[in-house]
Amino acid sequence: MTKTTHIPRSRSLLTVLFSFVIMLCLGGIYAWSILVPELQSNYQWTSVQSQLVFGAVILVFPATMIFAGKLQHKITPRFQAVLSACFFGAGYLISGYSGGNFYLILLGTGILAGIGTGFGYLTALTLPVKWFPAKKGLVTGIVSAGFGLAAVVLTFLIEQALNDGLDIMAIFKRIGLGYGALILFSVFFLHNPSSSGTIEVSPATTMLRSKHYWQLVIGMFFGTFAGLLVLGNLSPIGGEHGLEQHILMVGVSVFAIANFAGRLSWGWISDYLPARSCIIAALLFQTVAVFLMGYLPLTNVSYLTLSILIGFGYGSNFVLFAKESAQQFGVANLATIFPYVFMGYAIAGIFGPLTGGYIHDLTSSFHYASYAAAAMSLAGASIFIISHKSHQSINPNSK
Repeated sequence: MTKTTHIPRSRSLLTVLFSFVIMLCLGGIYAWSILVPELQSNYQWTSVQSQLVFGAVILVFPATMIFAGKLQHKITPRFQAVLSACFFGAGYLISGYSGGNFYLILLGTGILAGIGTGFGYLTALTLPVKWFPAKKGLVTGIVSAGFGLAAVVLTFLIEQALNDGLDIMAIFKRIGLGYGALILFSVFFLHNPSSSGTIEVSPATTMLRSKHYWQLVIGMFFGTFAGLLVLGNLSPIGGEHGLEQHILMVGVSVFAIANFAGRLSWGWISDYLPARSCIIAALLFQTVAVFLMGYLPLTNVSYLTLSILIGFGYGSNFVLFAKESAQQFGVANLATIFPYVFMGYAIAGIFGPLTGGYIHDLTSSFHYASYAAAAMSLAGASIFIISHKSHQSINPNSK
């Protein structure tokens, strides 16, 4: 008796742990800005080229999640994680052997690694929730926190590699081999519960006609648009106030750490309060912090403090919208539904940072860009504030 209860317990914990490890590998794309100066100085890349690669990842991996969600009943989560390791590792290896060629790096890091990120993200996010349906918020927060923390880890590794005299191409190869192997190793510790729970909801018929879905996808667009606008321009915002380069780099790091902490904290809170109430609170929190970033004269202390607060609010988007998706449509349907909700983030990833840069070009200031980001975050909160207080889940067993 003891043995039969111990094995499922250990499998569930290992699944959560190694899903976190997979996220820790995949989220390294948020450290892309550390690589940009090397590409520009050594291979004559333009800023537009560097942003196209980053934007390609943000667009490709949510789109891949939709495809992966449709495959969930045809191939196992483990096999999807194997595909993640293969695409991700091969993508960075192609970049490493590209000689700095923009199109090869766009193919490798932007598209192939983006596909690998999509397969891995969906598997790592949804599989642990099946083991702990009563703790959807906390488990989602723990796993997605790995994606938020990844930039800090990879930034440290890249800086060490550069200090050791490694070329950027060698760094790409190390990422491909090291992270690809780590994802592949993690596959052996992923376990799928024997019971799948509920019947899958058809996205084309039920979900896409549901007001719950449109509230979630639009709300996620507004919430992540605001955070990405600030994140994509965080260093220039501080530079506009004459802050030192060291402080600007610290600002990016503390944003990433706060993003990690926010995913954990909001996930834990949402297991005790309704996810919708948490979404409203988190987006209002983010609204105030983003507004103050544009309104206040920034000093070292205020810049770092607001970077922490915005990162903490931004991290909530990746936990609370997944939790609410599972709440409304059922845990067993999360892998099918959440990729469609996540497209709100994909669109925001394209327009958020670009909007901030465009407004700055028009006004020669980031003040109005911050106000625009705050307005978007407030709009996201308003969607849930004005919606009817009583929400009926499509799946009555989704709790």
